[in-house]
Amino acid sequence: MRAPGAARGAGGSRGGTAVDAGSGAGISKRRLRANRLGKPAGTGPTSAAGKARSAQNARKHGLNVPVMHDPDVGAEVEFMAAEIAPGCQDPELVGRARLIAEAQVDLIRIARARRDIISAAMADPNFGPVTGVRGLSESGDPGADKLVAVLSDIGTRLARLDRYERVALTRRKHAIRAFDAARRRASRRRRPARV
Repeated sequence: MRAPGAARGAGGSRGGTAVDAGSGAGISKRRLRANRLGKPAGTGPTSAAGKARSAQNARKHGLNVPVMHDPDVGAEVEFMAAEIAPGCQDPELVGRARLIAEAQVDLIRIARARRDIISAAMADPNFGPVTGVRGLSESGDPGADKLVAVLSDIGTRLARLDRYERVALTRRKHAIRAFDAARRRASRRRRPARV
């Protein structure tokens, strides 16, 4: 076993030779080079046009906006929270029920956005598949062919919604678990002690 103040290896550095072994704040040339080369490739847009376009991404569907910032949806959240914890006066349980309701309303908004994307593409009479998908259905039904073409073409837009849906599902799952734990704690506090 080494003494607490004992140095490791030559010059007291942990990995390689130190640039400035005397000050203790030095970093090896090898590690410095690795840090410089290890810069992540995707750091976002760098041009002014790219940054402006990226700043507008969330406005396309509005799913990044928190539920409680929308006054129309806020009443729906309060109604759901009252349904989850009916007549509850415990502020912790009411707050946890509200978190469940917010996640559920987000899931409803995502389903609505998905439906709107598909129905807008289906309703467009001039819709032509970009990917070249034609006549995939065996029934010969033009409606089925169009649905296949629509779904294949808007797959990337629908895939973007999947990320929001996964986040909302995870938030709801965690909120339900926290609500159940808080309800168990509250029921234990209300029980009279056994003598």
